[in-house]
Amino acid sequence: MTNNFSSFYFGVNKGSSGFVYALAFAFAAICLPASAQTTSLSTASENIFGISASNYKYNEPGFMKLNATKLGVDLSTTYAPGAKWPNKPDSWFYKAELSYFSGNADYTSPISGTISNTPHWFYEARVLAGKDIDMGTYVLSPYTGLGYRHLFNDLGYERTSNYTTLPIGITHKVKLNDNSQLHTNVEYMHLLSGVQKVQLIQSISMNQKNGYGLRLSMLKRQDKWSIGPTLTYWNLGQSELGGLTPLYEPKNNTLEIGFKGAMHF
Repeated sequence: MTNNFSSFYFGVNKGSSGFVYALAFAFAAICLPASAQTTSLSTASENIFGISASNYKYNEPGFMKLNATKLGVDLSTTYAPGAKWPNKPDSWFYKAELSYFSGNADYTSPISGTISNTPHWFYEARVLAGKDIDMGTYVLSPYTGLGYRHLFNDLGYERTSNYTTLPIGITHKVKLNDNSQLHTNVEYMHLLSGVQKVQLIQSISMNQKNGYGLRLSMLKRQDKWSIGPTLTYWNLGQSELGGLTPLYEPKNNTLEIGFKGAMHF
């Protein structure tokens, strides 16, 4: 969004204590005794509860920047039918995910100055379907689905972002030893549609049609827990004009580098 109001929005939170809590959880997981893990690399039916901490950098070149530390939680459930005698093995799996992140961000702009500790939160919901491909010494698990992301922040006025995405990804799974595996995930997220809304004197909506995201993670997995680094990158084009006094969302990019610990049950 730009004109006289241009770079005065899109806050995220900065909470160093949250980062410390998430790291404490992750290192505690490392210290848990390793339990016997199935020798199979196939996707299994399970539930996962995760905690993440990340460093967040948002940039609108020439307009504004945001820097924050964010804390998040996520829940997911996976259903994998598996082989049911006398039927042939079923290597398909289905997954539902829900995540929530929040914190405070420091805002800087060459146009409008600085603002500290701006509130921000977002949630994301996704449904996925994929298939295991046994490659002998490792397993590849390609998947796709549909995602919805809702973001809210308040800088004296309310601003929300809503995105519908098409995720396309693949997970590489390999055994490290009898008790652990390494799961490496690469994902591309295509923006299907988006709407930016701001509440000024009037409510203004701006359609967002161009953009994509990338996700990378490398998690060490034991039977009941996993831990490792994550990276998320977004690149969004300029939105369409909206409002009686035309406003638009400038081209922007976001980089999040984080660390995740999760329990499996």
